[in-house]
Amino acid sequence: METIFLSGGFLLFALFFMSQSLVKGVGSVGGALTQIGLFILRKNPPGLVDIFDDKNGSGSRTWMNFGMLWLVFAGLLGFLGGWHNYDPTALDSLASVGWSYDDGSSLRAVTLTLLNFALLYGLIGAGMVAVSRNGNGRLASEANASLMAVVLTGLILLRYLLPFIFGFLDINTETGAVATMLYSFQTLAVGLVLVPVLINILITAASRGEEKLQTSSWFLIMGVTANILAMLYMFFGELAGATQTVWLAERVAHGWVPLALIFAVGYHVVPMAAKQPIWSASMRSASMFLLFITIPPFFMTDASGSNFLTNVGAILLTLGVLPIFAASINIIMTASSGLSSTVKNPGAVAALLAFTMLPFFAIGGYFTAMDEFVGTGDLGAMAHSVDMGMLFTIGGLMVLAGVFSNYPLAIGKPLATPSTANLAAWMVLVGGVASTITFVVGDFTTNAVASSGVEDVVANSGGFFLTGSGLFYLLGIGTIMATLVTIRTGISATGRTIEASAVSDVAKFTLVAGSSTTIRSLIGRGVGVDTELLISHAEQKEGGSTIIDVSAELHNDEVTEFPPSASSALVEFVQYLTDSGQSVFDVFRSMDLDESGKVDSKELLAALESSDINALNSIESAELVELMDLDGDGELNLPELDIAIAQIKRDHGIVASSEEE
Repeated sequence: METIFLSGGFLLFALFFMSQSLVKGVGSVGGALTQIGLFILRKNPPGLVDIFDDKNGSGSRTWMNFGMLWLVFAGLLGFLGGWHNYDPTALDSLASVGWSYDDGSSLRAVTLTLLNFALLYGLIGAGMVAVSRNGNGRLASEANASLMAVVLTGLILLRYLLPFIFGFLDINTETGAVATMLYSFQTLAVGLVLVPVLINILITAASRGEEKLQTSSWFLIMGVTANILAMLYMFFGELAGATQTVWLAERVAHGWVPLALIFAVGYHVVPMAAKQPIWSASMRSASMFLLFITIPPFFMTDASGSNFLTNVGAILLTLGVLPIFAASINIIMTASSGLSSTVKNPGAVAALLAFTMLPFFAIGGYFTAMDEFVGTGDLGAMAHSVDMGMLFTIGGLMVLAGVFSNYPLAIGKPLATPSTANLAAWMVLVGGVASTITFVVGDFTTNAVASSGVEDVVANSGGFFLTGSGLFYLLGIGTIMATLVTIRTGISATGRTIEASAVSDVAKFTLVAGSSTTIRSLIGRGVGVDTELLISHAEQKEGGSTIIDVSAELHNDEVTEFPPSASSALVEFVQYLTDSGQSVFDVFRSMDLDESGKVDSKELLAALESSDINALNSIESAELVELMDLDGDGELNLPELDIAIAQIKRDHGIVASSEEE
């Protein structure tokens, strides 16, 4: 039996075991494993974890920040690589700083590495937000997530510093043994760093209780698990000289992992923005199942196996386009079900553009990958252009989709300059698609001219590479614009932060017995440090209304629980719910679009808009959620919504219109 069948069998068994654990749990040992995992995340390594902030969203924010950083660098290197194809001597002036008159292969390798890390950072960071919303609203350890992001960046930098260090020690890093050692230990280190990340995500997902595991969370967990296994396969495969095991690991790392992470972000961003459930459960299951039993048509290399292995691989490669088509159609149809809401969200726009173009890249990738797989090698340059175009265009758009949609959720602030974010997404799309087509035509022309026996090949095809580089420049500018939007969002003053004041016009604040709240929530309602807090049992039957007594020493105006604009919208909304005869449970379930058990400002705003009540903007809805948020977690649960609706009914005397008549 060939080695690849043993390696593949173990890989599928590990992923199957993980999927079953996600669905059915791990039984009575789950609690013990959770406690061990939490100890690892919060206490190891000693002292380092405590350096990082552990507030909600800080971990995923760090990952997305690094993702945008590496995406910008990858975009710049991609432009240089395209220009190098046009003029191989263009970078010779950098010889003074160590450039070695490369034929372009090293530049392509560095670009691919940084691009892969950009996607890994950006998509995992966005996925962390999705899985935390599926759990208790935060990662099990936000601090450990930030730490692992920094450690992984350190590994990236160390990878390119070690050859220089070894050079000073007169160690030739280009020799087979040293090069293999560096590559093997780098892959092992990346795999080990991702282990705490996976533990963090699993514990967070486990906190969801009886809630179903979201599709996005499932893809995220499976993608990270597959990446860890791929890194281990590469390490042991390189050391043992098992070329088939390494080949399989490369298919997983460059095929399964990026697609799984892309699907994770897409299945979270689009349904949330469209305010619609996933269009087809069967297509969702198909994209889940088929992705991990087929071979994706990207970054293919010669299998160098028997005829039987080649035939099996060709079949799996052909089937590899099916999960891509299934996920793309499902996401597009979900978006079309709520298109008016989708186009208002820059993140959803970026995701919709990505999944619209992904099938076309899959078709192009299939033909070039099949040529590489069977060992013909006639389309090698074209295959590289298609593969890199897919990662830059589809991967780049999905990083933008995750950051534009989930970065504001992580930090509790609205996205800055949505118009600029939309423009950045379109620039990435146009630059990526147009440059890919131009590069592929140039590669095809180069092959044709070389086959014809013409001596000066560059003279006949150089114009395509020059034009492609110019078009790719749009993608690089788009990533920079997206990064600036992310920075502006992070530093904007609008957010959840509330300052406490020693002076308040609230003399007394009455709470319902048995309820819970936080200091932050009380401050948000106007309570000061000198406000007298009272406990009441009188209002319990009416939903636990909160009573505020205003100090006459300051003024005699009535203190309103909600902002004026928010109040009118909510009164109208509560009247609409009362007339329709909906229970609070039904209302909450309809508002909880992502089935997280919590309702955030976007979901509240969506509920108001769906009932033709559009009196609020995103900032006002965020303030409103904060004022109704009794436990201070930035979201509304069912009891909090019940209290708010009961209070509005009482204060405004709301009854059904039929009762008034």
